[in-house]
Amino acid sequence: MHRLALLKLPLIAGLLASSALAGGSWRAWSDQTQLPPLAEHRDELTQDQDRACTTAVRDPRTPGLAPGGGQNLDKMIKDLGRMLAGMKPSDPAYLGLQQSLKQLTQMRRSGVPPLPTGTATGAMPFKTALAMAEKLVGAQASEVRSAVRSDDVAAAMAAGSPRLALALLLAAHRANPESAWTLVNAAGVLSLAGLPTEAVAFLDQADRLGGSWPAPGGVPGRALALSNRGHALLGLGRWKEAETPLRAALKLAPDLAEAHANLSEVLLCQGQLDAATREARAAMRRTPDSQAGADLPLKESVPNRHGGGLQSVTNAASRRPARDLFDLSRGATFNLPPLKLPRHRRDAIKLHEHYLQLERTGQAELRAISAQAARRSNEANLDAGEQRWKRLVDQAINTASFEPELWGAYRAAWEAHYAFWDAVPRFAEARNTALRAASDFPSCAARDEARDKAEALYLGGLRPFAVGQEHAMAHYVSLLVKHQTALAANLPDPAERAAARLRIESSAKSLFYGPIVGAAIQMSDVSKTVCDQNSLQPVSLDLPPLPELSADPCGGVVASGKLKSKVPLPTLKAAGLGLSFGVSCRGLDLELSPRISAAFGVGLFTGAKLDWNGSGTLFFGIKAELKQPKGTPGSSVNKSGLGVKESMYLKFDGQGVVDAGLRIEGKVSLGAGPDTTAGVWEAKLDQEFGIAAAAAYWRER
Repeated sequence: MHRLALLKLPLIAGLLASSALAGGSWRAWSDQTQLPPLAEHRDELTQDQDRACTTAVRDPRTPGLAPGGGQNLDKMIKDLGRMLAGMKPSDPAYLGLQQSLKQLTQMRRSGVPPLPTGTATGAMPFKTALAMAEKLVGAQASEVRSAVRSDDVAAAMAAGSPRLALALLLAAHRANPESAWTLVNAAGVLSLAGLPTEAVAFLDQADRLGGSWPAPGGVPGRALALSNRGHALLGLGRWKEAETPLRAALKLAPDLAEAHANLSEVLLCQGQLDAATREARAAMRRTPDSQAGADLPLKESVPNRHGGGLQSVTNAASRRPARDLFDLSRGATFNLPPLKLPRHRRDAIKLHEHYLQLERTGQAELRAISAQAARRSNEANLDAGEQRWKRLVDQAINTASFEPELWGAYRAAWEAHYAFWDAVPRFAEARNTALRAASDFPSCAARDEARDKAEALYLGGLRPFAVGQEHAMAHYVSLLVKHQTALAANLPDPAERAAARLRIESSAKSLFYGPIVGAAIQMSDVSKTVCDQNSLQPVSLDLPPLPELSADPCGGVVASGKLKSKVPLPTLKAAGLGLSFGVSCRGLDLELSPRISAAFGVGLFTGAKLDWNGSGTLFFGIKAELKQPKGTPGSSVNKSGLGVKESMYLKFDGQGVVDAGLRIEGKVSLGAGPDTTAGVWEAKLDQEFGIAAAAAYWRER
């Protein structure tokens, strides 16, 4: 079941970043989610309608909860009607059910009165909502530190603790009660925690406070607040009422996936199944179509025949092209060696056993590579975010043949394969006829000569087809491995990266040991009767070793890791600046920033990253560092510390600017020595978000 489209999703608008990210360059994880076939998706929504359209609030007597508890009134009326139709008027429960049916029918005719909001009579006052929120937090309030940062709230949400996140936001509200933005974020947590009426009251108060709202990740703050309001109304079962703010949010931010997901539920609970399905699919994509390739269908149209054609995207699972999400610049070359093919019957007789042994050896090699890949895997030790990222990479690797860059070569390779096997019976029939005639020849020498001629025609006829398959398969494998290893390089964990490369190697070699060697075995399966055994000269296969993919392009280190050193330049130091450089498996970093001498400091910085593949990035932003306070024991020589950076970036290659967005970086530094000679090295994890992707991160994490 593709549950994403049915989740009630608030948008915690200000929580856009964390230093603990899984790695890889991407626009938005949701863009890579596979969409089910349209009809299947529609059926899934239908099957999940009852669950999706039943509210779940902490207290079913919550003020503002829609009549019927927010359930689907049409379905309730139909169910009661069926029950009454099967009962007799004398049944003790008949009158009660009949009265319930009348009440529900009246509710359906009159509609649900709008929820009182703001200063309207019956609206929940903000003070009451605040008290309820504080009551919900309870003991969690003791965990709140004096200074609350958005990183703290983000960490609490990522850890699955909305109560702690709410405690942090309430502390931020107490510190700055005029911040409307804090209330918008708190509203999202409240509705998630089962207090949707209180969430509406918080949003009403945010509207009263007014002021300018931020646009995190380029998404207008007003759109985020409207999406949170729609989510809260969903929690109250007010389907029709929730539609208004959600559609308003989408007018301001058409690619706001959370609003699409909630609008899908709104429409589903009003019986508009087709419209709900369209919105559900829109919720599973964030990057606009104008900035991304069209979805790829992931199902072939001809059963049991590779490369026969593709299903339409409405009839098959589909996903965005890998180039829209992943860095594909670090693929490995992989060229299959040519296989010697027999030209004459006597060569074929000698080569046949070589081919059979090659097939046996190859199968053993493939089993060994697969076992090695299983041993290298570190999946059990990955956190939830890393596991999700790994699944997306694996999914793209496993369906790489459907990529536009590969589909043509894939199709050509398998067409050549089927062409060979279609040719076999044609040439075998003529060969067998000639061999039967040869058995009537009076002398062994005459029979031998006839067999040689018959097999020569057979081998000569099949050879172009076998060579064509070999060339087409080798070309396809070369493109496939380069694409798949480029995808595998996006895995930050070195063990998982190595395991993925081994699986790719096994898959590529199987296309050699299978179709290519299989064709050679078929060609060499000739008549073995020879009058003079001494005429059979030894023949060697002379096959060079097949390529290996054991070498890691990042040298076995974390792909997002980096070693970094400061450059002590007196001129810069006098100006209060510092220059540093860093080297990783991806490229070279340069950074110019103010020297922070306090235990905790914040400053602006600028820098550049030059990748080994010829591309580069310029970035500028703000950084914060935490060090051991001066005057404490060991502070004169301890240069270790923690740091976080947030910056905007501009990425370019030889063709010009190719991307822009938000860059997040976290680091742990280790070092010791006097200020003038300190040697400091840093381990760093970084992540880049496209503009629209930043707002998606916490929902998809």
